[in-house]
Amino acid sequence: MALNILLVCTGNICRSPMAEALFSSKVLRSVPHLFPFVDISSAGTSAVEGGSATQAAVQVMDLWGVDLEYHRAEQLTRRLLAAADLIVVMSREHLLSVERMDPQALERAFTLNYLAAHKERMLDVVGRSMPIGERELSQRVSSVLKAFSAERGGARLSGKRGREPEFESGAFDIMDPIGGNLEVYLMVAEGIDNALDALMEMLFGSEEE
Repeated sequence: MALNILLVCTGNICRSPMAEALFSSKVLRSVPHLFPFVDISSAGTSAVEGGSATQAAVQVMDLWGVDLEYHRAEQLTRRLLAAADLIVVMSREHLLSVERMDPQALERAFTLNYLAAHKERMLDVVGRSMPIGERELSQRVSSVLKAFSAERGGARLSGKRGREPEFESGAFDIMDPIGGNLEVYLMVAEGIDNALDALMEMLFGSEEE
């Protein structure tokens, strides 16, 4: 059974499509033996079904050799959340949307920058050895999720009092480039690309331990 990774933003026409395309490219290029066991998709909390990626997103992805011309937006649903083993969102507002739609799914949802920021600490927990197959990959990802879950301690976003847990901090948000120029899109894409490099190592380890 493939590892199902769902990337989420607002309209599914900028950030999450770029993240989906970049992530798929990285997995295929860096761990081709694991690519058949990974299903990467994206959706938006307020997407217009069938909408195209913005032209700026298409142009910027061309710089990475990635084609977004055929991307079509998909609305986030409970079905998509339930099917996902890992939900990677672009900002805190998307965590709130996930919680409202399916509170249980929040246990598997994280902002991309939060995951990236905790790469080294998580590697200390799960190690750096690269999975050799589907079973090892599943075990590694399960260990990562258990470690993050223990850290959260069952915290919820809405309806709680007291200090907000670190995982929901707006400091980890990736800005929405919609309406911005190519320079803005490029800055956002570079940030996503760098964060995905960290996520790659966390999920797939490295050839050198």
